Amino acid sequence: MWQYAILGAIALAGTLVGLWLYNRREKRRKHALEIANLMRDWELSWFAGAYEMYAVGDYSGLVHKIKEVVQAVRSDEAMVAKLLDVTRKVCTHVASNDATKAAELIAILRAGNAKPSAAT
Repeated sequence: MWQYAILGAIALAGTLVGLWLYNRREKRRKHALEIANLMRDWELSWFAGAYEMYAVGDYSGLVHKIKEVVQAVRSDEAMVAKLLDVTRKVCTHVASNDATKAAELIAILRAGNAKPSAAT
C-alpha cells in the first residue's frame, strides 16, 4: 500500500515540476515576443526577427539570423553605423519625451564637440 502512495506522490511531484518548467519556458517566449514588438516599434527589425525566432522555437533560423547580423557588422564602419542608428532613435525618443534628459544629451554632445576642436 505504501508503495502505491509513494509512486503516486512521485508521479504528482514530477507532473507539477514539469508544468512549472513548461510555464517558465512559455513566459520567456511571451516576453521574447513582447521584446520583438518593442524592437519593431523602434524599427530594429534585425533584432526583432531574432527574438521572434526564439519565441517560436526556430533555433536553426535564430542561428542563421545571428550569423547574418555578425557578418553584416563585421567591419568597424558597419558596427558604428548600426550603433549610430540606434543612438539616433534613442536620442529622438528621449528628446521628445523628457526635456531634462534632452538637455543632458545636448550638454554631452556640445562637450564632445568642444574637445576635438580644442585639440587642433
